[in-house]
Amino acid sequence: MKPRYLFLISTLSIFIAGFSNSTHAAHFRVAQIHKSQEFSKDKLEDPYLYHPSIDDGTVWRKQSDVNKNRLYGFFGTIAVFDIVGYFRLKELQYDAPTTTFHFTDFSEDLKKNKQMDKYGHIFDGYFSSHAASQAYRWSGLSAKKSIIYGSITGWLLFLQVEMADGFFEAWGFSTGDLIGNTIGAGFSALQQFYPRPLQGVRLKISYLPSEAHKNGLYSSVSSSKLDDYEGRTHWISFTIYDFLPEKWQTDYPAWLKPLAITVGQSVKGIATDLWGGEREVFIGLDVDFNKIPTGRSSFLKILKDKLNFIRLPLPAVKITPKTIWYGFYF
Repeated sequence: MKPRYLFLISTLSIFIAGFSNSTHAAHFRVAQIHKSQEFSKDKLEDPYLYHPSIDDGTVWRKQSDVNKNRLYGFFGTIAVFDIVGYFRLKELQYDAPTTTFHFTDFSEDLKKNKQMDKYGHIFDGYFSSHAASQAYRWSGLSAKKSIIYGSITGWLLFLQVEMADGFFEAWGFSTGDLIGNTIGAGFSALQQFYPRPLQGVRLKISYLPSEAHKNGLYSSVSSSKLDDYEGRTHWISFTIYDFLPEKWQTDYPAWLKPLAITVGQSVKGIATDLWGGEREVFIGLDVDFNKIPTGRSSFLKILKDKLNFIRLPLPAVKITPKTIWYGFYF
């Protein structure tokens, strides 16, 4: 129901534009900083860098060194995609009857869709805040400011959608959705402030159009793919390496570092009954792309970090309502 992937596209476009326009001197300084970040692994800390940090392709500064062109470009891109996203949503579902601003019934709202929409809002807040924090660091803000401003930006991006929903008869302002957005934005901040071991916990999503969507069975006002909850699986992945004691990490095989265990949830049968349906729970294998070495390329590190929001088709076991083994599940 929300423009979840527009923000990813806008953020990546800003990064790509910035790399193409950077000067040789800027590249030299970033290379120096990245080199010192590598040294920090051996406890040699650069006094200008923030620690601890996540090696996500951006520079974690202690003090801001703002590049105004990048910062204004970031704001401008958000505005453009925000407008495009609104008109796209208007096309898909905002042609429904409107009314005065109102709230949904909190208890009834929580019972719908087996809470899949609420997991979606947690993911929305997490992803948008994480991406915004990266963009602020890329624009030269200090690590602390980028985390705080990024979480606020991600939270506000979806607050406006909740406000709009408040004027439609079929929805209303959902306090539950707002709580989900807040949890996601809050976890993004915690993960960046305390990356050890929280960088080993990732919220992910996978999606294939459901049979219910293909057959037009959804009874709700919106029948877009954004509301195809039966086609989605929400995952929480745990990278094994990040949770091992330091002395174990030393001897841990490098090729196993990306290995993660993931738990997912999907639903079936809610297309025609929002308060019914059946919950499905999965356990499977996953990959932490950030643990795959790609050299010093900032672009590849940013790309890996964004791919880490998607759970790839890998082996999984459905443990409820009945056990089914999947060679590959997406």
